[in-house]
Amino acid sequence: MATLNPIFRSNRMKLGVMAINCSGGSTVTTAPEAWPMTWSDNVKLARMVDQAGFEALLPVGRWKGYGGSSNFNNRTFESFTWAAGIGAVTKQIAVLSTIHAPLVHPVMAAKQAATIDHITDGRFVLNVVCGWFRNEFEMFDAEWREHDRRYDYAAEWLRLCRRLWTETESFNFEGEFFHGKDLWSEPKPVQRALLPVMNAGSSLIGQRFSAENCDMNFVMLRQKNEESDRAQIYQLKQMASAAGRHSGCWIHGYAVIRPTQKEAEAALERYVVQFGDDEAVNNMLSIFGMESETLEPSVMDAFRFHFKAGHGGYPLVGTPKKVVDDMVRLADMGVDGILLSWLDYLGECAQWIEEVIPLMEAAGLRAPASS
Repeated sequence: MATLNPIFRSNRMKLGVMAINCSGGSTVTTAPEAWPMTWSDNVKLARMVDQAGFEALLPVGRWKGYGGSSNFNNRTFESFTWAAGIGAVTKQIAVLSTIHAPLVHPVMAAKQAATIDHITDGRFVLNVVCGWFRNEFEMFDAEWREHDRRYDYAAEWLRLCRRLWTETESFNFEGEFFHGKDLWSEPKPVQRALLPVMNAGSSLIGQRFSAENCDMNFVMLRQKNEESDRAQIYQLKQMASAAGRHSGCWIHGYAVIRPTQKEAEAALERYVVQFGDDEAVNNMLSIFGMESETLEPSVMDAFRFHFKAGHGGYPLVGTPKKVVDDMVRLADMGVDGILLSWLDYLGECAQWIEEVIPLMEAAGLRAPASS
């Protein structure tokens, strides 16, 4: 029987790292410290956070870059083969794959997920994306559906995957989008139907899909004010509860830790304002705003800074104590986990482990990692 997946551990604030499979990571900048994305660095970072007791590693599903002088995310490792490799060199951390459901048939995806779940002995999590980057879909000559229909498609896609993960006899499937005869997949995942699924749906239909079908919602907080963010988290959890599910809410946080607040803000200003790639982020926001319905037009301009700083994540900027105080407030709002990114992933992650995690433990956000 599979052990408890790491994403369900009892730490009040769970930790992960995201986007290390992509050039630039999550920072849309030409600063020289930006993540170069090599396999050796991926392994080094994965082992570092695995040993430190982090709960999750999330790759981005990306097929082409965003242009500009950085051509942000133009070099990426494919997320299933990445997860298989990273899963084989780690011991306790959950390893995710990000899949664009319309680009991979569920029979193939079910088999890939089961394979990685065996490699990791039940540490795999599937991050399902319904599709928002039209230019990538055109590379595949894939059908481009209007926004709400993408979620209908993904719900049937996921339902078929779960049947393949659990049913012990071959079966026929006649759905709206998929039709198959004598469908079958072995081996089953170690976690079987309990294999966790994440989704980042933020539009109303996206939130409903996540609440009804997924175990984790990867939330982009609007960051208008604390009351608004709290209400956003509360609504997501209430929708999941009404659907008979318990859905954890995770966010992305970009971190800049320095001895003083002034130094942290100056470091952030340097890589965002001095080195930020405005052309790439404008391309990104143009696609994101038109196709995802995640951000209202009224907040798009304000989010340009956040997208250059860390792909629209939540700012964790300041001294270690200030950042831990911020995380206590986020936990009080209902945030269950943070997927982190930095400008200098290796150096700043090591700093986080040394300087921030002990304060998180002292604040009751985390228990010490077991050796």
